[in-house]
Amino acid sequence: MNEKPFDFNKLIADSKDTLLNPKGYFESMTTTGGMVEPVLKALIYGLVTAIFSFIWFYTLGSVVSLGFLGGAFGIMAFIGTIIGTLIGLFIGAVIILLISSICGGNIDFEANLRVSASLMVLMPVQAFLGFLGVIGGFVIALISIAVGVYGLYLLYLALTKTLKTKEETTRIVIYVLLALLLLFQIVNFFSRRALRHMGREMSRYEQIYGKEGNNESDYNYYDTKAKPKKFPSKALEQVREHLSSGSNVITKEKIDRLVRFTNEMSENEEDNDKMLALIADYGYSDLSEYTNDYLVVISGITAVASLNAMEELMNASGSEKKAAEGFKMDEMLKSAAIQSILSAKLTEADLVTVYKNWDSLKELESKATRE
Repeated sequence: MNEKPFDFNKLIADSKDTLLNPKGYFESMTTTGGMVEPVLKALIYGLVTAIFSFIWFYTLGSVVSLGFLGGAFGIMAFIGTIIGTLIGLFIGAVIILLISSICGGNIDFEANLRVSASLMVLMPVQAFLGFLGVIGGFVIALISIAVGVYGLYLLYLALTKTLKTKEETTRIVIYVLLALLLLFQIVNFFSRRALRHMGREMSRYEQIYGKEGNNESDYNYYDTKAKPKKFPSKALEQVREHLSSGSNVITKEKIDRLVRFTNEMSENEEDNDKMLALIADYGYSDLSEYTNDYLVVISGITAVASLNAMEELMNASGSEKKAAEGFKMDEMLKSAAIQSILSAKLTEADLVTVYKNWDSLKELESKATRE
């Protein structure tokens, strides 16, 4: 089949119609013509999304918060967004094809691919609205819900008007997807609120004890800088059921490699070519692999620090225990330990390794987060 030359003006017109006149667009949308057009269409959407994300990444201060890795993460995120768009295009096409099949519609892959590409028009829209995240988490949650709901509406029209699915069955599928979308957004929003609340309560707890001037109370239970006096084996028993039974994910060799790599990266932060060469020299496939290893060991630090704080509270005076319970410090510390263990699938041996290499890991953490 001969492919038609890509028409950029048609892309702009189709994008406007998809957003402003979706019913008319999907009723008249063509489902044939080759794979090149939808692929290029998706890639352009991905490029625009990456540009907006790149702009907000820098103008909203992400480089400062990420320290010397800021620039590298921005570049990788830019490239990753475009690559992810292409992968998402085909994954989306398969999902839409499955839904179309369930609902008795067109199961030709090209037709579903073209629908998938058209729905990706929402990617740059959501990326453009990303700057509103500075207003607050509630606002960005509402934006995500609004874009998601409109996306499901577009999917419904694409299924029923373009792929000719049965309307009644399609509505049921869309309702299920809508429920899942809302549930995910609600859980995500309240999880973020819970983390912020935990931070405020811990700060409040420290301020109260600092004002009392009690020597025992001056102890900062959640001190992640100083190495714990001993491994918190007593507190570990309270979360043992959450430990992974799989292989260790933190080793002395991994820590040493992370420290050496981070040191060299910090010395060559202005030289992108040198940074990319270092990634290969240290055996990382890309920067995301390094990031994953880094996040795993940071989870280990958080877990050990939380367990240590739990153990200090176990050994505290009665008045301190009562105050801690009032602020639910014991519950929050236990929750922090459990979530850190689960997120990185840590074993007991991993936690022991973190404890034994505490100073090296704290050096790594300070290097990678410096401003």
